[in-house]
Amino acid sequence: MFNDVLRELRRMEQGERMPIELALDDEGYLDRVCPNAPCAVDFKVHFEDWCHKVPDEGVHCPICGFRAPSTEWNTPDQVEQIKAAALRHIHKTLGDAFDSDARRFNRSQRSDSFIKMSMSYRPGPLPILVPAEASDVMRQRSTCEACGCRYSSIGAAFFCPACGHNSAASTFDAAVETVRKTLDALPEIRRALTEAVDKDTAHDSARQICENGLVKLVSAFQRFAEAMYDAVPNENKLTPRRNVFQNLQESSELWRSAIGAGYREMLSESELCAMEVVLQQRHLLAHKDGIVDQTYLDRTGDDCYAVGQRLVVRADAVEALAVLVSKLAAELRRCMPDA
Repeated sequence: MFNDVLRELRRMEQGERMPIELALDDEGYLDRVCPNAPCAVDFKVHFEDWCHKVPDEGVHCPICGFRAPSTEWNTPDQVEQIKAAALRHIHKTLGDAFDSDARRFNRSQRSDSFIKMSMSYRPGPLPILVPAEASDVMRQRSTCEACGCRYSSIGAAFFCPACGHNSAASTFDAAVETVRKTLDALPEIRRALTEAVDKDTAHDSARQICENGLVKLVSAFQRFAEAMYDAVPNENKLTPRRNVFQNLQESSELWRSAIGAGYREMLSESELCAMEVVLQQRHLLAHKDGIVDQTYLDRTGDDCYAVGQRLVVRADAVEALAVLVSKLAAELRRCMPDA
């Protein structure tokens, strides 16, 4: 009696591919989310590259480097959209089969029979497909210099989703660009928070953004310097200790032994002094919650503070640091032996 229904159920049991259109942003990027629970970061990949460059067997998270099959990267909204589309497909397919079986059963009934039976099928309402909303345009676009895959993230990305390539130079440039864009948006962020919450929250958030920008720039330069130093083809270069590139004097001597030039050939004396102050401020923010100690005063000679005060990091100071680390990175690139 239910031949068509049974046939469709067997076909579903064997597996069936069903096309689903996921929402893209205005530039053709597809929302993705890292399935690694400690990371769970949102990012985007250009849809063409997701189809043609990203391998099904393994996608790399651009932030943490976690690798998983391509089916594991859907956002919660996309998961709900896929479930709704599958349910809609099942309802329609089985509904058509029930209707076909019912009509066949009715045609088989004799018109002169004492007992007459008929069968009808009334489908319920199909689930409404609501497309997953494409998230706001990400602040940073990246193109892998190894495979050409286009992707984006909020903040600096480290790994290509398609091939896993990690470029220290590209990562550094992206980090500086992100900090600068965030600083440019600071007035708008402050205004929006003032309207949505209050002035105190807006002020605290702006302060934290500036402090985070300073820490990010120092950390990004450190990773960049480490990668560049490792790439120097010099068998006589010294082995750097951990975090040595946060010490200007010591790291300058490392560069001098490796490429024949130290920081004094790359920055002016005033720029080196300014850089030293910022490195010490980064240490206070990371390890002392920004509270000034005697060591900071001894190393920097900064007479703006006394022991026990807290640092005040302003947007213009972070912008000045972005200029300094960009200049220093450009000089290191220029002095590299293979440049």
